[in-house]
Amino acid sequence: MLNSIYITKIVGIIFSVILFCGSYFSNPTAIQEEYASRRLAYQKQLKEEVSLIFNNDFVDLKEYVPDKNFFYLTGCEEPGAVLLLSPGKKFNTETLFLPIRDLEQERWTGFRMAPNQATAEKLGIQRVLSKEKLRTELSQLRMTKSKVYTNLSINSEKTLAGRTYSKLIATIKKWFPKIQLLDASSALGALRMEKSKLELDKMKKAVEITVEAHRKAAKTISSGKFEYQVEAVIEFEFRNRGATRPAFPSIIASGPNSTILHYMKNKRQMQPGDLVIIDVGAEFENYSADLTRTYPVDGHFTNRQREIYNVVLGAQEAALKQIRPGIRLGQNDVIQQAAYQYINNHGRDNDGQKLGRYFIHGISHHVGLEVHDLTSQASTLLKPGMVITIEPGIYIPQENLGIRIEDEVLVTDNGYQIISSALPRDSVAIEQLMLEK
Repeated sequence: MLNSIYITKIVGIIFSVILFCGSYFSNPTAIQEEYASRRLAYQKQLKEEVSLIFNNDFVDLKEYVPDKNFFYLTGCEEPGAVLLLSPGKKFNTETLFLPIRDLEQERWTGFRMAPNQATAEKLGIQRVLSKEKLRTELSQLRMTKSKVYTNLSINSEKTLAGRTYSKLIATIKKWFPKIQLLDASSALGALRMEKSKLELDKMKKAVEITVEAHRKAAKTISSGKFEYQVEAVIEFEFRNRGATRPAFPSIIASGPNSTILHYMKNKRQMQPGDLVIIDVGAEFENYSADLTRTYPVDGHFTNRQREIYNVVLGAQEAALKQIRPGIRLGQNDVIQQAAYQYINNHGRDNDGQKLGRYFIHGISHHVGLEVHDLTSQASTLLKPGMVITIEPGIYIPQENLGIRIEDEVLVTDNGYQIISSALPRDSVAIEQLMLEK
């Protein structure tokens, strides 16, 4: 039995932890300051230029997902909102515009935030006005020939036409026909590449959920089951553990489908002797995860499967050793080349040819608010706080043999940390996981 002094110490420690976590995750002021600092950092990059950042509009009967650039700057998910940033002004340098509330429509589609000062205080934004005042506010900026940065894909008419707020930007161009629209993605990408503590906490939670979904799936894989049955287990686990949604369409690719990189039909019945690639990710509070493992449907790798699996694992280890601040990330970087050289120098196909030809994709991409997160071409060197994937793969169609191993890696001051390390990578550990009940 614990004595009273020991109990008091334990209670004190627990209470301190609760206070710390509550202050960080529940303190609205801390969260407001996070988004305010992002807006300030973004505006410093563009100096005195005006920005119009649009949120996605509501689409009836479809799951709503906010524009991630808009969310990054505001923490707001309100459909149809527009953020105006005008750092050249002395006052009111940031204004959020919201649609006027339609109480009758809200009976069908739910509560909407009102364009008023109470909403401004809740979000920590200087002003929140009705979208009906957008033209007046823009006119006061004397935007006759101004440059305006936007999150629209302005270089692609096809992409622009497909966005739900394309009509609004067309209207703005009619109001101010001489304005020059410029792409804000480079400035936003430079900021989004380096994650804050708040972002890393959310990403680690997304990874944790995804790891547990992989674990559940591994124990249900067997010949005779359909790929979509495994998908159902994974996506149930996502939602059950608090994920908002899958970060991308789940890939459950068995047998010959394992050699198709972005196979997403998930309809095939798994057969004895198959491998199945599971490439999935949960989205938690708008932040994505992306983890891949390859499992033997029978619970045990054949000698050939294990041989190729170990080549892929060795390539991943070779790539990981190259990760540190200052290394350039790109198609022909040292990380990619380390993985390629390992694959090309280990093992052969059935014709005796080297395996390098079967590694047909990039080794890495950034992860964050999007599974392939926004980046800046001007900032390709790795820095502490960046999160990337390391995902070598070998795909041999003539053998119906595809293997990919993908982990999320945080770049640290001195190297890296695998934040998905709780999910086994070794072939023997994979087999042991599949036998667990």
